[in-house]
Amino acid sequence: MTMINRIVFWIVVAISAVACSREKIPANILSEGEMVDVLMQMYLAEERFSRLSVTYDSSVNLIPYFRQRVFEQTGVPDSVYRKSMEYYMANPKKLDFIYAALVDSLSLREQRRPDEQPASDALPQ
Repeated sequence: MTMINRIVFWIVVAISAVACSREKIPANILSEGEMVDVLMQMYLAEERFSRLSVTYDSSVNLIPYFRQRVFEQTGVPDSVYRKSMEYYMANPKKLDFIYAALVDSLSLREQRRPDEQPASDALPQ
């Protein structure tokens, strides 16, 4: 996808977010854009985790570590993430918008060549 297509995509996402966000979002709730960012990082962390060869018992202990790293990297406390998920689950139209933006973002990311992937794709340390 060309740079112009990406710019147009993000402009449409921004306009849609503004149009959908006329309702006041309660305090300590992530915006739709922030939710997309956190969910994308969560998905990428889980995808990296899935590439590891670990037993089920080990995975039960490691998954919370990967999630915590996402919260640290995004600067979002897990309590705010959970409260935000509850809010958006109670607002299905907003949640649909978030997941549509997430799918679009992941699709754009996948279309990039492997040598263009940012360093943030490295496994958490």
